[in-house]
Amino acid sequence: MDLLIDVHSGEMDTLIPNLWMASMLKAQGVDVAVFLEWRALVAFTDNEFTFSSPLAKYAGAVEQNAKQMELPLDPLTLLRRVSAAGIPIYACGVEADLCGIAAKVPPEIQPLKMEELNRPILDAKKIIGGM
Repeated sequence: MDLLIDVHSGEMDTLIPNLWMASMLKAQGVDVAVFLEWRALVAFTDNEFTFSSPLAKYAGAVEQNAKQMELPLDPLTLLRRVSAAGIPIYACGVEADLCGIAAKVPPEIQPLKMEELNRPILDAKKIIGGM
């Protein structure tokens, strides 16, 4: 794979741009994958998304402007679109097991077992962390 996008935060202002970026890169022919770290995995599993403290006060403006710009903001919708575009979405199965959420992980996310965790990292030519 050309690029692995490592998503640390489960906040909307991290999830949205990372999923947008994955989709845009895929559309340009880049072999891209996404890895959801613990907080991002839990956000998707619980279907609970909030903006970080600095951006929370702009949430209304962001939603209104995104609607006018026809940009999707729902992280779960974006996750489904990324998966449908053929972009692998990985997460740590050990973290899912530790939290007791393994059975609730959305089907678009592929939890990796301990022995598989290094595969996306080793396969990636480049790795970038949360934007």
